[in-house]
Amino acid sequence: MRIWFSLAWKKMTISFRKKRETGWTAVDAGEDCLVGVTVMPPQAMGSKPRVVKCGSISGGRFDVATLTGLARIISVPGCRWTLPLQHKTYNILVVPEPSVKPDEIDQSLRWAIGSMLDYPVDDASIAWMRIPTDNLIPNRPHEPQLYVMAARYEIIVGYNELFQKARIPLKAIDVRETAQRNIAALAEKPREGVGLLRVSPQGVQFTVNFNGELYLDRFFEESLFSASDDVDSRTRACERIVLQIQRSLDFISRNMSFIDVNRILLAPTSDGADLGDLISRHLPIAVEELDLASLFDISLTPELARKEAQSLHFSALGAALRFMKSTV
Repeated sequence: MRIWFSLAWKKMTISFRKKRETGWTAVDAGEDCLVGVTVMPPQAMGSKPRVVKCGSISGGRFDVATLTGLARIISVPGCRWTLPLQHKTYNILVVPEPSVKPDEIDQSLRWAIGSMLDYPVDDASIAWMRIPTDNLIPNRPHEPQLYVMAARYEIIVGYNELFQKARIPLKAIDVRETAQRNIAALAEKPREGVGLLRVSPQGVQFTVNFNGELYLDRFFEESLFSASDDVDSRTRACERIVLQIQRSLDFISRNMSFIDVNRILLAPTSDGADLGDLISRHLPIAVEELDLASLFDISLTPELARKEAQSLHFSALGAALRFMKSTV
């Protein structure tokens, strides 16, 4: 049986239904550890998603023994498991939406992205979502576009087999852009365009949300961590990051004028320096440091009050918000 991605691409809002959604457990591989969280839906309208378990195993490889050990710490009966892929293991591409029947879209997209991959497209698993601009640019003709995510099929199979050997039912494989989008959706204000910037040892990821949707993502392998002891190098790295953000905001302004980005949230980081000040001095809009404790109920996991712990579990927390569903 072929295994496909199961992406939480839909608009992210919390809805309450007669049949209450169960929570999700998300696992993420860090630089030198495996981390995970279990997040449950809010108990009432207006309350926060609840982080009921979190944990990490340092120094371990992403193998059956480490995964089994982490499961003992974070598993909750009835919760489904998900995994966000590492950036280097997949591609996200923007392509025109093909004018074909719904059941022909996947094959048409394979033809479209074949030349964009460095491996045969028949060896890829793909998933896609629309970039929702319909009815938002009424006076300008535009071509509907899609985000297409592609990863080698063998990678998807490999993770599935690993979880099977650990006797853990892996229900979904996702990407880091949607995990970050999910967290930004919790922080959004009505009709607000909000940027979310995450600086990590692996690189810098910048996303723009509007009305619960992902409209822009940028990832660049620029690290402030290697330059943390060199003020001049760190400043130059910040300037390069700011330039990429400015280009992204210019793109939004030119092509999606219905989005007004008036603040950028800075995700928690394990770096002790004040990145907010370093970055905000070069940008004309507000930069706010994001405290995940303002978005999640961490009363059962108080260790997540620390900025370093929030940074470590960031992508896992976002991936575990799959119970958030569209209300439309």
